[in-house]
Amino acid sequence: MIGRRRPATDVLTAAVRRAPLFDAAWYAARYPDVARLGLDPAEHFVRIGAALGRDPGPGFRNRDYFTANPDVALAGRPAFLHWLEGGAAEGRALRPSPAPRPGTDPLARHDHLRGLLQTGGLTEAPRAELRAMARSGGRAEAAAAAETLAVWTLRHGSPAEAARWIERRLDLGRSPAALRRLAPLALLAAARTGDVAGAARLLSTAPESPGLHMAAIALDRDESTRIARLNRALASDGLAPVTAADGSGALFDRLSCSGPADPESTAPDAPVVSVLVAAHAAEATLATALASLTAQSWRALEIIVIDDASPDGTAAVAAGMAARDPRIRLVRLPANLGAYGARNAGLAAATGTWVTLHDADDWAHPERIARQLRHLRGARGQAGCLSLQARVTGDLSVARWTGTGAVLNENLAALMLPRALLTRTLGGWDRVTVSADSELLRRVRLLYGAGSVDTLGTAPLGLLRAGADSATADGATGMDWFYYGARQEYHEAQTAHHATGATLYDPAPGAARPFPAPAILCPGPDRRAEQRLDLVLAGYLGLMDGALEALVDRLDTARAEGAQVGLVPLAGMHLPVGTGPSIHPALRRRIDGAGVRVLCFGEEAETAAFAVFGPDPAPLRYLPVIRHAGKVVLAPAG
Repeated sequence: MIGRRRPATDVLTAAVRRAPLFDAAWYAARYPDVARLGLDPAEHFVRIGAALGRDPGPGFRNRDYFTANPDVALAGRPAFLHWLEGGAAEGRALRPSPAPRPGTDPLARHDHLRGLLQTGGLTEAPRAELRAMARSGGRAEAAAAAETLAVWTLRHGSPAEAARWIERRLDLGRSPAALRRLAPLALLAAARTGDVAGAARLLSTAPESPGLHMAAIALDRDESTRIARLNRALASDGLAPVTAADGSGALFDRLSCSGPADPESTAPDAPVVSVLVAAHAAEATLATALASLTAQSWRALEIIVIDDASPDGTAAVAAGMAARDPRIRLVRLPANLGAYGARNAGLAAATGTWVTLHDADDWAHPERIARQLRHLRGARGQAGCLSLQARVTGDLSVARWTGTGAVLNENLAALMLPRALLTRTLGGWDRVTVSADSELLRRVRLLYGAGSVDTLGTAPLGLLRAGADSATADGATGMDWFYYGARQEYHEAQTAHHATGATLYDPAPGAARPFPAPAILCPGPDRRAEQRLDLVLAGYLGLMDGALEALVDRLDTARAEGAQVGLVPLAGMHLPVGTGPSIHPALRRRIDGAGVRVLCFGEEAETAAFAVFGPDPAPLRYLPVIRHAGKVVLAPAG
């Protein structure tokens, strides 16, 4: 006879019953004694099945969990109960990581862990394995892991730890190339820890490079020394030096550099370059941006400022500067379209032979446009070109670096293309709020070849202002050196479209989108509003296994009934090395942005039904907030 249940058992039974990985029908069919005893499957599992080592459902195997977590096996706690009571919150793997296939790249596991840590949004478990790999793995894997940890810890406020990982990386291979590449990162770490002696040693021993000089700006408080370091970076590419005007404002806004006009640019038949400056609430920064454009050595310019329905004095700043320089034109939009919608409006008004961009809070060296234009006019097989940039704070300290530690990167806002190519072949920029510049660049390279757009020089021809209100700094729609959340979904969606779409021409405003984009990236006042859906399905959407097949079946049934469905991709340590995009192509084909949409970090949805297919989600940084019956059932990790 079964004894009286205790309150704690009732609570645990309720937790098991709610757990997506517990499959009551499967459990009852697998173990016939459940029916003979007349017990509810969840109650039977808690009181009998767990102690007998029974699996709770097809998505959770006790043996796999114990193999992946030997400490749990030693502790003697039933696997699924451990998972419910703390293992899920700890990010425990549900099954052991598969051994790399013979002949595969020994760095594959590192790359997999780096993807889970960065784009996947899983923090502690990948970091723990990367630390172990950096300390005791093979030389190549250890070096890669140490480098990943260095970049990660410096970005997340642990410069002393970053310095130790950089030293570990260099201990594993202190080649001149590695030192040249990592020295700027090491210098930033030294500056942030106040290690003046270490920074001095680096400056005296590391190979000289523009990136090293840019990183060294953070060491100096004296403005003249900061300017001198910037000029050393510029001089490496033969660029004219800059000065700083006296004043109390940010050093960034007091930069000055002027020189003679390029003689060719003053000829009557000189090709005109249209510079599109999309501006929204840019009253405080626009004057600096426009001053750097009017100082360009290439004088044949058409500078089109598109005021994107700004609530401040942005238009007045542009109008005032246009009154002093007739090359500046102001286009005012009645409604906010976002940066790329504004650029498309500027493109429609442009008359130049060439088109390039400039952001309303950035600074361009006076030789930027002339150098890019000369390159394009003299190069064969070039559709366009870019130049380099550094993202800096108001005092010119480097504020961003890539995943390889580089502090100089291609400046997507400096893309220069023939206007006819934009208007006739490409159709302009996609109508989203961020990341459309990289999407357009990919279309150019797909059409004309990977080498059709060069990045010029070795020094920064542009300085990009780092600020809390910049597009890259927005927590939901921003980016680090990697894509995540909405930008990652947008990247995967565009990649699928580029591979299968009938055309790479972006249609005119008012036409249907060429491919779905996350709601949070679509311009409009409601892009961050809570979405109302009939069903939300979460799971490991890139791995075609039994769980994903069941999810697709559920999705197809719901759509046949007219339901509005949201999808949430998950990530976990159990995913096998080499797992592809976060959404499998078979599922990607079903996403239309209306009846089926992907829900991203920063978005919120209320749903009538919610289900997780596969293992329970580990704590992930980049999840949307999902509410079911008024309760939060999915949310990003703290």
